[in-house]
Amino acid sequence: APPPAVPADGRRPFDVIIYGASGFTGTLSMEHLDAVLASRGGAGGGCRWAIAGRSAARLRPLAARCKTGPAVVQASGPEEISKLAASCRVLLVAAGPYQRCGEEVIKACVEQGTHYVDVTGEVPWVREMIAKYHDAARKKGVMVVHCAGQICTIDDLSLYLLAQKLGPLKQFREYFASSGDMTGGTYDTNIATFKDMTQDRLQVMRDPFSLGGKRRGGVRPEDADCSESLQDTLFPSLWLQPAYSTPTGSRILRRSCQLFEEAPGDRLLYGEALTVTIRDCSFSQQAAKKQIAMTAPPPDAETAKVMASAMMANVAGGGGPKPGQGPPPETRQMYYSDVYAVAEGENGSWAHVHYTGPEAYEATAMSCVTAALTLAEEGERLQPASRGGVLTPAFAMHGSSFVERLQAVSFGNGGGRRMTFEGRGG
Repeated sequence: APPPAVPADGRRPFDVIIYGASGFTGTLSMEHLDAVLASRGGAGGGCRWAIAGRSAARLRPLAARCKTGPAVVQASGPEEISKLAASCRVLLVAAGPYQRCGEEVIKACVEQGTHYVDVTGEVPWVREMIAKYHDAARKKGVMVVHCAGQICTIDDLSLYLLAQKLGPLKQFREYFASSGDMTGGTYDTNIATFKDMTQDRLQVMRDPFSLGGKRRGGVRPEDADCSESLQDTLFPSLWLQPAYSTPTGSRILRRSCQLFEEAPGDRLLYGEALTVTIRDCSFSQQAAKKQIAMTAPPPDAETAKVMASAMMANVAGGGGPKPGQGPPPETRQMYYSDVYAVAEGENGSWAHVHYTGPEAYEATAMSCVTAALTLAEEGERLQPASRGGVLTPAFAMHGSSFVERLQAVSFGNGGGRRMTFEGRGG
């Protein structure tokens, strides 16, 4: 069915809609939301929801698998997407690449006064959305929450929890280890990023403060992304290399720092001279150097386009995943993430957060669904009227039960790994 009309009393037909539900991450998000609502009993605890996309024929079999009976909404093109946004309170968007199809959804949400959640990791596109829609969303009291998947939520919450514990910080260092596979959607986004690369976008990717948060001391050497293997300053047995979340995660954390500084009522400051370091590690310099060489960003836009062509040929030849493809449940059960985040306060105190969690795409589904439900059900605590804009997960969810909700159930309310954030002093 097309997006339903909003009744005369102004009550929107749906609390949450998942747009892009037929993709790999969208389907996982649908499964998790359905399981969470089913565990509440009755009609999903009163939450009215739907799945949406360009093809109702692809969506109906997915909806039939759900226990809580989501509606099916077909929407494509600006007019239908605007009506889709108007029909719900929160729109969770899992359709990418966002740089190709995301802006029209954000525009519709801001115009219709609808909160928005996505799982992008595309830094140049996020910067463009901040420039175009942050002020308008803030004035409308709309929360546009980017990067609410594994790629940033774990990092963002770890820094947030440590700032709450220690107060303003001198340094934040995160050691991110994970195992897993890449989906076709992520691979396709990487192709689009390289194919559409310009020198301006490449500069945004290189700038450690491209999403904001520059400290009073300016750009320091330790703010740069990992380009050489160095011995870790805290744990000398480790040699540093980029984590897969380094480019996006570090910039989102710096944006959270700026957002809290611009909201003094939140009474949470990250530190005037804070440094943010997110790394994976090896036990030998040679292994770290090899990883750095494999993950180095393109030196220029033309090289990026060559890389995109090679990746497209890889997909065509069966060597890379196609959109919609991803690891099956039995494979996902073997994957995990294990993350240590360490911080030093301006007062000289130390603390750390140890995160453990499931496979990355399951964690992504859990994170974005939990963010959408929190927006739909805890609006008074989030105060969007005064805290709206183009935001980060930690800033948007401040004052809510988001962290507790994340840890309450495993993916699909099943028996797999839960997301856990264990904080301790020292």
